[in-house]
Amino acid sequence: MAINGKVDTFKYWFLPRECRQVLRQYQADPRESAVAKQIPIKGNEEAIEQLVQLLKLKRRFRGTRNHPRDARPSYRRNQDCVKQFAERVSLYPRQK
Repeated sequence: MAINGKVDTFKYWFLPRECRQVLRQYQADPRESAVAKQIPIKGNEEAIEQLVQLLKLKRRFRGTRNHPRDARPSYRRNQDCVKQFAERVSLYPRQK
């Protein structure tokens, strides 16, 4: 099972079982560039780290952008979520 042509089948089957379950459960739409989207960080930290290292993916953190403890100016705060305040993560292939 190659995940919509985004992950090589050979690499997929040699992933740990927990990583395969996370990829299967949070699989992104085939028309999007993401491999997996909206993975909850809590409880999946180890699987996310293994996926990033083994499949050479990059993380984009998702969550609250206007957190009261975020000291960045408002025009910067709305651009992206900071890892510290993230609740979920999306995985994308690295650009070559």
